[in-house]
Amino acid sequence: MKTGTTVKSELMLEGILDYAGLYPPANLKMEQVVHNWANYIQSEDNWMLAKLIIPSNRLDEFKYAAVDLLPKQKDEAWQLSVLLPPASSDQFEQALQSTVDFNLESCGAVAHVVEFKASSVVQIDFALNQLHDDIFPFIEIPIDEDPRGLIASLSGAIAGAKVRTGGITKELYPSVSDLARFIHACAAAGQQFKATAGMHHPAQHQNESVGVQEFGFLSVLQATAAASANNAGIDEVENILSAHTPDFSEFSESQLKQIRAEFFVSVGTCSFEDPITDLREMGILKESI
Repeated sequence: MKTGTTVKSELMLEGILDYAGLYPPANLKMEQVVHNWANYIQSEDNWMLAKLIIPSNRLDEFKYAAVDLLPKQKDEAWQLSVLLPPASSDQFEQALQSTVDFNLESCGAVAHVVEFKASSVVQIDFALNQLHDDIFPFIEIPIDEDPRGLIASLSGAIAGAKVRTGGITKELYPSVSDLARFIHACAAAGQQFKATAGMHHPAQHQNESVGVQEFGFLSVLQATAAASANNAGIDEVENILSAHTPDFSEFSESQLKQIRAEFFVSVGTCSFEDPITDLREMGILKESI
């Protein structure tokens, strides 16, 4: 068991955070991001980290900034998730090829995961046909309209869905009903997903600068668990997302393990410190002795 955790909290949190320090509101420089990552993966809380998110058009900059920090051993390579242009972009195929070329360099980091936007079944099919077998995609889909058709187009492929849960303006935050519908649809389809933006706190959080109540990533996990394990309806999923504090008392360890593996994979966050601090304040993580 990890230091300062219960079995349940370990199952809930292991590998749940993708670090996206380059993105707002952090907007850190590449040098700071790679130094942060090097420190984070050596910390006692490193077990909660999954991938370092780097945009495809900054891979060369990443290599230059991280050259003295990257591990020499292949089995210690930094795990990246590369953000590609949208599937509709003329630059999509070139960006994907740049990622493949990056992996062939064996520089001490590897990207077996990519992320990109697609807003139609045609775009999803096109993108999936371009992918190499050793690259897993998370495809960001719009959820302001019923997403079940787009989710269905992913369910037969080796691919994950991605949902945007916030941003630097209020308009980028989905309504609770739209997010609940997305989670319910993924649970019904057996579709794994990740979330990104506006959710680096585990429970509900008031973002004063944007003027919105943000979703908590543990609330999303509980909502996903209720929809997948308990067949909760959309109304119940909405209620869970709207609750101030998540509650996992009704879920077994085996259920949480399955939900993390098969449904809610990770959340992108521009901060590693904020979720750790909150989790300690909530008593989910204990201070190490």
